[in-house]
Amino acid sequence: MIKVNKIFLKVINFVIKIFLKVINFFERATRQYKTEWVEDLPEDTSNNTVYIIGGRENPFYAALTCPHKRCKKIIHLQISPQFQRRWQIREHEDGALTLNPSIDIIDSSCRCHYWIKKGHVVWCDIPPLFVPKENQIPRS
Repeated sequence: MIKVNKIFLKVINFVIKIFLKVINFFERATRQYKTEWVEDLPEDTSNNTVYIIGGRENPFYAALTCPHKRCKKIIHLQISPQFQRRWQIREHEDGALTLNPSIDIIDSSCRCHYWIKKGHVVWCDIPPLFVPKENQIPRS
């Protein structure tokens, strides 16, 4: 019985991962961030725009709206070379933007982890489902 439960949980975990990869594929095909180089962050921000604050000559930080459907927070990322810990931006020939490393939001109202690669949101896999250890399974 215990082995069946473990196998069942592993199968469910595998199915969820495949399902999320399929969703990510279709979201990536339709959702793209555009880039705007600005001196100051606008009061009204667009959901699909990465704002590079400070302009092309002196980029200081990037700002974007969280892509999670339930969270619409403005995320600020340090990109200035003066900061030891910072994100790096790369603008591609077509104007799309890549941000490195990944963006990991841990907040009371939002939990998401993703990259922006060539203007697309690429979500990280969710952590595996909890599989109890042998000594944590209640005996009947």
